[in-house]
Amino acid sequence: MQNPTSANTLAGSPARRASTSRLVRFGFWTLGVGSLINFNHFSNMTVGTGWPITLGIVFCCALLCLTVRTPLRRNLGSPGFLLVATLTSYLFIGLSGALISNPEGYLEDITLPFRVGLAAFIGVATILGASVELRRLGVEYMLKKILIILTVTCVFILMTPFLFKYVYTMPSHLSDVRTISNVRFIGTYANPNLAGGMACYAVGLALVFLDGNRYRKFATLALILGSMATIVTFSRMAILTLGGLLLLFGISSVSSLRSRQGTVIKVFTIALVGGACVLFILTAEFFFLKEEADAFSRLVWIRTFGRDFEALEGASARGSINNRRTLWSLGWSKVMESPLFGHGLWQIHHLEDGPKCRMNITCGAHNSFLILWGEAGIIPFLLIVFLIGSLLWKALMLPRSIATNAVAVLTSIFIVAFLGADGVMYFPWQIFILGLICALVAYATRESRGRQSRHDQHSAHGRGPSATG
Repeated sequence: MQNPTSANTLAGSPARRASTSRLVRFGFWTLGVGSLINFNHFSNMTVGTGWPITLGIVFCCALLCLTVRTPLRRNLGSPGFLLVATLTSYLFIGLSGALISNPEGYLEDITLPFRVGLAAFIGVATILGASVELRRLGVEYMLKKILIILTVTCVFILMTPFLFKYVYTMPSHLSDVRTISNVRFIGTYANPNLAGGMACYAVGLALVFLDGNRYRKFATLALILGSMATIVTFSRMAILTLGGLLLLFGISSVSSLRSRQGTVIKVFTIALVGGACVLFILTAEFFFLKEEADAFSRLVWIRTFGRDFEALEGASARGSINNRRTLWSLGWSKVMESPLFGHGLWQIHHLEDGPKCRMNITCGAHNSFLILWGEAGIIPFLLIVFLIGSLLWKALMLPRSIATNAVAVLTSIFIVAFLGADGVMYFPWQIFILGLICALVAYATRESRGRQSRHDQHSAHGRGPSATG
């Protein structure tokens, strides 16, 4: 007679597995929506604080780390461990340096260590959840859901006037954001440059789908909305990234016109979107931009590649490309003062001799590579370089697929973001994207090994009869 306890256990196992799968789905997609749409900034701009959103993100991360049962080493892979090692070394080396050399400077923002630690938590949780969802959904369907979230983010960017009129209240610590957003759209991000970077991720992923065989109609819609959202942020880095993406995919499409179906439609779509973006950049001031506006000077810089920007320096000194060159130079000088161990956390976030940024506070280096190196020394800098290099290497070496294409595009956009902002290594939305990239690399590697193993088995099986016959 069968043991009732054993029978109940066997009957209950599928139910427990289904329950665990639902928890993983809930944790991962809630984390993705909260991070990519950036409900933290949204909450800050409406009720004045974002800690409930941060608490929700911590809960989702804990849920994923506790419910995903597959071995951590298998899911993370070498890129995942490099990601965790980068953040961990930055946190402990930088924190030690700050407490030893300049504890008063560290006290300017005592939440920074928490944000770095949370970023590592988000990175691990994202890789775990994405690994499970990739096996459950497959690459294309999962990336389509990610693209849906990014497209919603772009819609919020385009809705900026509505949000400021009916939703946002703008507490005192964000009082300057209302002035910035009079022309530059921000969506659910408190900074138009950050919003433009996220719109670029939507454009890049949409172009990857246009290069494939499925979801092309939705990818076209996402490409249009993402391009529009990028342009209206008037972020020079984002607009140049957009132009580079459209140009590279356009050239790639034209070069393969004879060998691939649907390429003519793809070339037409990219050309149409690119042409519309160029037309907007050339004519925007005739519709709503004033010559003294910050956005106007940004368009002049883009149209002339900086040649006519000097005459407009007084119109928009803050955040100019000239200032960025100055900040990079100042940041590099600080790095060279202590290249091995850095100056400690927060010391490159505000440069003493730098120009003023928001709230009349001195700017940081505007370059996360310099931040890592200047605040925590050579170790985290080399780790992030190895991480990015390994991701691009895998994307080039593995068989071409939608996963490797997505890795190459998303990693390239991440590099541009890393070059243009201070805190990319601990922004939740950027770490979620980086964790997703690591999961895609691990998945593509396993798929490649599986195909090679099946091919070897098939070859061995095919040789069997001739050996025995």
